[in-house]
Amino acid sequence: MIKQSMGNTRHVSLDDVCYLVSTKIVKDELFQDIEVDEESEVFCSVLNVNQYEYASAIVAGRKPKNTFVLNYEDYNDENKIKYNNRLYTIYRTFVRYDGYIECHCEVKIGG
Repeated sequence: MIKQSMGNTRHVSLDDVCYLVSTKIVKDELFQDIEVDEESEVFCSVLNVNQYEYASAIVAGRKPKNTFVLNYEDYNDENKIKYNNRLYTIYRTFVRYDGYIECHCEVKIGG
């Protein structure tokens, strides 16, 4: 559930769970490269995309959906987030002054 009433993004509560998804290349039994997704569970806060972010993303050809705020230590350059069984692609991150990172995400077609 998106926190509609959260007007002050400086004070977040990591009271939700999402999964950071990283893609790893492994060899199958025929020694062919196969992409395998690995998920790691993290606490997060899910925010609506603000007007400025929305406008900037649209100009860049993106379709912004949500902003996930997580502890900076939990993030290791993953490029996807899974939340409520939906896969989001991270198109931009922003490291905050308070030890959190914002992951700005979009939903790809078929995601």
